[in-house]
Amino acid sequence: MSDLLTDAAIDEALAGIRGWSRDGEAITRTWERKGFNGAVQLANVAAFLANELNHHPDIRLHDYKHVTITTTTHAAGGITDNDLTLARKLNEIVDA
Repeated sequence: MSDLLTDAAIDEALAGIRGWSRDGEAITRTWERKGFNGAVQLANVAAFLANELNHHPDIRLHDYKHVTITTTTHAAGGITDNDLTLARKLNEIVDA
């Protein structure tokens, strides 16, 4: 299990991860796609990556073409390096 990060470490890391923000004891980002199929594809990519990393976020498809990913490390009770790694890797794949 990863250790909880300090508020300062989280803020510093998020400054370098485009689109992600803190939401309490989690980090989150919302993407808008061109339509429902694009949103479903993004959700599937996120699910595949989460399985690869063995770190599973909440994935919410909403408002027809939006996908919101929210990640926290439940076992640690907050944000860890695992959450930041997932955010970075999602950005690499989705924003490419």
